[in-house]
Amino acid sequence: MNKIHIHLGAAVLAAPLFILLYNTLFQHQIFDIDLLDFDTRSLFFLIIIYPVVEELAFRGVIQEFIASKTKQYPSLFYISVANFITSLLFVAMHFVHHTPLWAMLVFVPSLVFGYFKEQYGHIGASIFLHMFYNACSLFLIL
Repeated sequence: MNKIHIHLGAAVLAAPLFILLYNTLFQHQIFDIDLLDFDTRSLFFLIIIYPVVEELAFRGVIQEFIASKTKQYPSLFYISVANFITSLLFVAMHFVHHTPLWAMLVFVPSLVFGYFKEQYGHIGASIFLHMFYNACSLFLIL
């Protein structure tokens, strides 16, 4: 079995567990469901379009740029400086449409998306995981 398949499998299994943990620990005010309109178009954007656009921007452009400037710095627990900074920016972007707690909770998944980008040299797995994470988030909070 290929290494990426094992890593993807672990990440796919972990995503719903993380989301359930978030919901269990922080049942109040994590996510403002009243702001969402769950029609088909909205679901399509939340599960397909936003993950693709966000991964292209954050992992495809921003993380690549930061990595080119910070390659000399060591990684810590497989997390590069570029991945860490990109994840902080990813969290900051989520403050625009989410409660502060929910925005901060995207930090760990962002590190996972960035890890896959760096480990395998492309954003295909990151996009897939982001879509899966968003889908799990929506279905577990409903």
